[in-house]
Amino acid sequence: MPNDKNYPTRCDAAGCQELSLALSEFCWDHLPKKSSYAQTVAEAIKNGQDLSGCNLKKAVLAKAVLEKPNFSGANLSQADLSGAQLFDAKLDNSEMLGVNLSDSDLTHCSLKGADLTKANLTGARLWNASLADANLTECDLSGADLWNANLYSVKLWHTLFCGTKSMTMITFSNGTKLLDNPRINEAGALSAEESYRDIKQYFLTNGMYKDVSWASFKEKTMERLVLKKKGDLRYFPSLLMNILCGYGEKTSRIVLAAVLAIFSYALLYFSFNAVEKASDPRYIMKWYDYLYYSTITFTTVGYGDFVPRSYGFFKLLAACEAFSGVFVTGLFVFTLARKYSAR
Repeated sequence: MPNDKNYPTRCDAAGCQELSLALSEFCWDHLPKKSSYAQTVAEAIKNGQDLSGCNLKKAVLAKAVLEKPNFSGANLSQADLSGAQLFDAKLDNSEMLGVNLSDSDLTHCSLKGADLTKANLTGARLWNASLADANLTECDLSGADLWNANLYSVKLWHTLFCGTKSMTMITFSNGTKLLDNPRINEAGALSAEESYRDIKQYFLTNGMYKDVSWASFKEKTMERLVLKKKGDLRYFPSLLMNILCGYGEKTSRIVLAAVLAIFSYALLYFSFNAVEKASDPRYIMKWYDYLYYSTITFTTVGYGDFVPRSYGFFKLLAACEAFSGVFVTGLFVFTLARKYSAR
């Protein structure tokens, strides 16, 4: 009897340890009528048969019209679905190792959690497809069209993006807004760092500099986590650069750091009564005078109308702020140039 259930049984061929295909009692290697198998599957789908959890390993379904099939949890490893029409297919959590989906139509498909390791998706149409949490390790996406596709939290390692279309940082978002924290799977910091570097190179090649900034920041973040895991002391300067300017990608952080520094030093000057008016030492300093002095010291303007009191500590404090100001100002210029100029 043919296997018309979702879950496969052992192949009926003598001595074969493989599982039988859906709608058959044999595995692909022992299937007697391979040429008509694609039509059998297409007819079953057309009649509304649920094929979730089925076995289609190594099956040749090239150019088959398989619209709205339910292949959730199915095994399609090494299957040939090149040129197939899989519009609105459900392939959630399916096993698709080495599957050939080149030039296939996967519009509106759901591939959430699918394992597409070493899959061939060259030239595939993935319009509005969801691949959230999928495994795309060593997958070939060359020439694939990812218009409005969702690759949030996917595993990307040695994935090929040559000629991939419509990929932006929003592709890696959990929604349609950048506030949704676009990212790939970051469970392995080392592989995630390399993956972000590949994504950055894709954006750079296509002149997408805003997206380059996102990928570059994520790459450096993963690099910092790798340094932390190794116990490398370079972790601390990396952390400082992240806090101050987001590795040259977060302009707002450097502005905030400058403002906080100015107010912090002003508070210190106020607490220690560390500043006096140069022309009148008896002048009673106001809070805004300390803030003014901190600002001109931080920016190294130094008008000379206010000076530190004649104690070594106060002079050292002012010198430290001036040095910090030079450093932060230089960092701000670097960040601004990096953020808004072609790389």
